[in-house]
Amino acid sequence: MKKYISLALLMVVLVGCGPLQKAIKSDDVAYKREVAQKLYEQKKYRKALRLYEQLERVGRGTPDAEEMFFNFANASYFVKDYMLSRERYKLFAAAYPKSVHHEEALLLEIKSTFALSPVYSLDQGFTVLTITKLQEFIDTYPASEYAIEANQMMTKANQKLEQKTFENAKQLNTIGGWTRDYTAAIIALDNFIFDYPGTIYKEDALYYKFDSAYNLAINSVYSKMEDRLENAKTMYDALIRFKEDTKYRNQADRMLERVNKDLQQFSK
Repeated sequence: MKKYISLALLMVVLVGCGPLQKAIKSDDVAYKREVAQKLYEQKKYRKALRLYEQLERVGRGTPDAEEMFFNFANASYFVKDYMLSRERYKLFAAAYPKSVHHEEALLLEIKSTFALSPVYSLDQGFTVLTITKLQEFIDTYPASEYAIEANQMMTKANQKLEQKTFENAKQLNTIGGWTRDYTAAIIALDNFIFDYPGTIYKEDALYYKFDSAYNLAINSVYSKMEDRLENAKTMYDALIRFKEDTKYRNQADRMLERVNKDLQQFSK
């Protein structure tokens, strides 16, 4: 039993006297930086961060400070602390405008921002900020070696906003029971199609636009019904012109039969 306790105490002492603990307790800035660099190269980023956080206060103006602070930002990024990494990349780019890492730091700041962007159904403030910063980056560094990556990220960010916009418009049609606002849905879907003419959701948007017009028409007061039924037919035609074999064809055809049947009362 005493043997096991002695071994446990020895392990504690050895761990406590390891390079990281020594560096944390040391006043030698060069030694801290050396240990931090070794930990970083070994991909022990969380341990390296403990030393970088100390060096942040005393390491400025020292040799290799530029590389150290870039690695500091990288380590934050690698452990997925994107809120901190975006700030550290931003500070690095501002402090070292002539650094060979300057453009990379700017892009990684943007990547950190985009990583904070939640699923499309939630607030997309970080996505909008990503697009704004990407446009600034592309305009400022059109020939950057990171231009392709920046444009790819721009595509992903825009796609997320596109999906968010479509789902918001669609929800006016699908959510709310008797409180569904079909008029608002038609307007929102129309605006969506105008703003995203090449959208992958166009077939869906055209169908839900027709569905909104259909429901608005068949539930309308008599004085407005004829015009609304005719409007629904127009939207059915738009869907079929866009894609004749649409996945919504059977359902849309049944709805059109009801529209034509209801219109017969106005031809007498």
